[in-house]
Amino acid sequence: MGLEMLKQDFKAKRTFNCRHTQIEVDGIFARIPDEEEHDWIIDQEKGTITLPMEDILQDPSIVRSARVSTGRDTKAVDEKATGMINSLWENKHATPFEGGVHFRLKITTPIMYAQPFFRLFASHNEFSGRYSKIEGEYYTPNNLDEEELKEFQQAETEAQELYRKFSNLAPDGFGIANEMARLVHLYRFYTKFYMTISLRHVMEFLTWENFQGNRYIETEFNQIKSLFHKILETWTPWSYESLKKQPNNINFYWTKELAQWFEDPWQLPHFESMKFLDKGEIRLLETYGKEKLMFACMDDFPNPLRGFGHGGMTFLMRMPIHVFRQWVRHRFGTTTELGFNFDDVVENNLFYVPGRFRKQVGKPMQYQFEECNDEENEKIRQEFINHTKRACARYIKLRANSVPDRLAAMILPYCFYVPVVITYPVEALINFLALRLDSHAQAEIREPAKIILEMFRKHFPEVSFQSHNIYLPK
Repeated sequence: MGLEMLKQDFKAKRTFNCRHTQIEVDGIFARIPDEEEHDWIIDQEKGTITLPMEDILQDPSIVRSARVSTGRDTKAVDEKATGMINSLWENKHATPFEGGVHFRLKITTPIMYAQPFFRLFASHNEFSGRYSKIEGEYYTPNNLDEEELKEFQQAETEAQELYRKFSNLAPDGFGIANEMARLVHLYRFYTKFYMTISLRHVMEFLTWENFQGNRYIETEFNQIKSLFHKILETWTPWSYESLKKQPNNINFYWTKELAQWFEDPWQLPHFESMKFLDKGEIRLLETYGKEKLMFACMDDFPNPLRGFGHGGMTFLMRMPIHVFRQWVRHRFGTTTELGFNFDDVVENNLFYVPGRFRKQVGKPMQYQFEECNDEENEKIRQEFINHTKRACARYIKLRANSVPDRLAAMILPYCFYVPVVITYPVEALINFLALRLDSHAQAEIREPAKIILEMFRKHFPEVSFQSHNIYLPK
């Protein structure tokens, strides 16, 4: 396919849908021509910029990014372009696909399907249940029988009514803080977020094959991959053809052979352990790096703080799902959600139940919180506990009917605990603590942050002492 045919066949499409998810192409990476070039138009009165077709097309950007190494990164894209893209992808020269094309996508998807997105190498900005009300119907999986569907519908009705009551959307509402009221929503409410991601990372995501460790194998999550296929077919057809010709599939089945080496992380030795919230726990598994080396590396230019990347800490934690969702936003480090079974969650009642509920007053980013009085707090807490018990009873009923645990889990409230392993370099820890110990941070994430701060001070005393005046609380 030549450039002229690419121009002729190109039909921009914004919205892509499957049964449960919508992805909108909100923006693309477009080349701005040089000032001497006169094939782009600026209309000052209308405030518009009109670009040539070639600068809107995405595949030519890959060619220009690749050709810069030979000094031929001109606007012109000749008939050899498709062959170059094929060669780049086949030989795994991936950076032109990363630097040349970026998508800004607006994604609306069930909360449980949003989880994997936040593990992709991308930038995310999500709708917040702290600042806004979460309204609208829930996602209901396909292929439920009549009895199962009835359970899902009844659970949704009860959860929606309780959310309205908790968040003061009902006449007899308690008016507790949005960030606490959202915990009664089920693990299938819809969220939306912007994701900015390179073509390279989309293509690599599409090469990851299903494997035994895929926790979503019995759900409809993989329909999302079909949306990305359609996006690439529409916006980067040359690259998409290369992907089809040479899938470069990454097969993760070999990880099954390592099962003999798997060990329960909770059986590993650790330096110290601390409890937080009602059922949360933080264990410091290990530290690495020497303080003197980190200080010696602080003459780095342009960012001396990179010297703190030569030391770090690894934690094993059990935390509420909504707290973990805040944690994964810190991408400078490694965060692993360990595999777990929802049967164990239900059997051991691993749900976060706040001891004190709070109300919020003021504007977003300037909220002030005040605790409910004892009588009101006890009423709210008992309703919360009863809601969790009803959800667990439904879950057990669905599991007895052979519904897979990941599907049955969609009937549980958004407050269960998840096990995670987090390894952060000191540089990332300083940033994390500065943000999560701030008075505007949610109380449930400030609690583990306080514990980590004490562990950090104990194991890296000089670094914490030198940095606390600037970044950390005294």
